[in-house]
Amino acid sequence: MKTNVVLVEDHRSVRQMLALVLEREGGYALVGEAGTGYEALKVCARERPRLVILDLALPELNGLEVLRRLRAEARETRVLIYSGVENREVLLEALRERPHGFVHKRDELSVLREALRAVTAGASFLTPFATELVDAARSPETPRTPLSERERAVLQMVAEGMSSKAMGDRLGIASKTVDHYRSALMVKLDLHDIARLTRYAVQHGMVPGEA
Repeated sequence: MKTNVVLVEDHRSVRQMLALVLEREGGYALVGEAGTGYEALKVCARERPRLVILDLALPELNGLEVLRRLRAEARETRVLIYSGVENREVLLEALRERPHGFVHKRDELSVLREALRAVTAGASFLTPFATELVDAARSPETPRTPLSERERAVLQMVAEGMSSKAMGDRLGIASKTVDHYRSALMVKLDLHDIARLTRYAVQHGMVPGEA
């Protein structure tokens, strides 16, 4: 029986590459793809895949939030992170959520294939780089981002330049409620304009910074 897989990656060419890897490995059935975080949650809720290959840098809802929700709501789904994110804090937060595997995009393709086999077989797979981060993540000195799930979602969309109406439509809330969340974020983080909120989101890996 083949393992059902959903690919979550915002670059179409990377999804195509991953699909080829799955095809050559054999034993996998690609049942869905997603290019945004919210799309990923919808596809996973519909398909209930055995395996999700997940990037962390996603628009609208980042991969860390997708990982959190999958680990909480779809425990039968195994998650293999495959990401090029370099932000150490984001990687630490992701590893705290206990994904079943982690491979960085700078690793050799053979490492990804090895991770696929391990995670599919029910084992965990972390590269030496990820293992070092796990050890660091166990340190009580590493702080967590002091925001709720909804606050993090609003902050990411604010940083991406979305309007209150667009955010409200995406989150299923009124524009005035979005404005309330934005104002509350400014008070909570002591960052009292959009530029500072955006810098905070970039620093915490919610949106990519400029190259």
